Amino acid sequence: MGSDIIDHSHVSQECERLRRIYYEACGEYGCYFLDQLIDILEGHSSTGTLLNLKANMKIFRRKKLQDRDFFAICAELRTDTFITSINLAYNCLSERVCRSIGSALQTNRTLLELDLTMCDVGYHGCFSISESLKQNTCLQKLVLASNKIGPPGAAALAEALQINDTLRSLDISNSDQNSQSLIPLSTVLMSNASLEFLDVSRTVPYNDELTLTNHFSKLLSITSVLQTLKLSKCDITDSGANSLAFYLRGNTSLKHLDLSSNRISADGANSFADLLKVNSSLQELSLCSNRIGDNGLIAISDVIACRNVSLKKLWITNNEITEVGLSSLAIALRSNKSVSNIYIWGNELGEKACDAFKILCSGDNPRLKPENVDFKVYTVDNVNYLSETGQYSFSH
Repeated sequence: MGSDIIDHSHVSQECERLRRIYYEACGEYGCYFLDQLIDILEGHSSTGTLLNLKANMKIFRRKKLQDRDFFAICAELRTDTFITSINLAYNCLSERVCRSIGSALQTNRTLLELDLTMCDVGYHGCFSISESLKQNTCLQKLVLASNKIGPPGAAALAEALQINDTLRSLDISNSDQNSQSLIPLSTVLMSNASLEFLDVSRTVPYNDELTLTNHFSKLLSITSVLQTLKLSKCDITDSGANSLAFYLRGNTSLKHLDLSSNRISADGANSFADLLKVNSSLQELSLCSNRIGDNGLIAISDVIACRNVSLKKLWITNNEITEVGLSSLAIALRSNKSVSNIYIWGNELGEKACDAFKILCSGDNPRLKPENVDFKVYTVDNVNYLSETGQYSFSH
């Protein structure tokens, strides 16, 4: 009982200290107090220790946050002991603000997640944040998606990851990268022992996409840490898919692979079918918006039916598949008990396929649960149809 009283007293004193720092910083920079930060420091925040300052929130529609607001926040953040997650998405962060964030990260010991999606962060801003990662020992998730950090930004992050051993998740999708600029990053990750999630989607191939897939294939053959890799919209063809599938045969760590919106056809799908015969770690595979067709899905279905027990979720939306391929998948799922989530919308849903999925979705304990598919079965005049439910996002 006595220790509880001491702990509460200490927390109260710490809150008062941080409030005082923040109030003084607001006075110095000439900005108003942010209720979201004050609520966290007073224990009244409905989001716990998440400081959510996304610019698209209703409260910021009339008055956007300015540089001085961020300077005051960073002054408090340097010694903060409460905030574990900050979301600054869609704000416009100047180079000076990025330097201030980097400075705060060098001394902060509690922040675990930082989201800077679409914050107009350029190379110089990314460099400041990357330099802070060399000293930071707590940040686990960094999102720099949709910022024009370019190849120099990726190089700065790669250099930081040679030293940093706490960052677990990095998202630099849609950040003006090319296959050449990601070579240093993929090389560093071969020896990095902490990064589990990497999103480099929307990388533009340099001369040919094999430069990108060859280096990530080599990474996948070596890493024992990386669990999620997102290579969506990287213009990957069958050759690249074949390379990735081949080197994944010996991989035991990767659980989630996103290859959506590429140029993979039946040949690439056949390679992943061969992979699923021997790989026991891959749990989620997204081939959305490719063109694997009936032959590609039939190859995967044949493996799912009897030779794979690890795959749990499969995305094949918009893949030029007819009821022939979809029916083969439905039949395979009757014998397979491990695949729980299937996403098939955007293909040709003929009567045969609708009948097959009706069987899987019927009964008190259906093989496929409604929340685990992107369609709903309904019947009109004894004819089965499927309607879209919209549940199809890659879960990681």
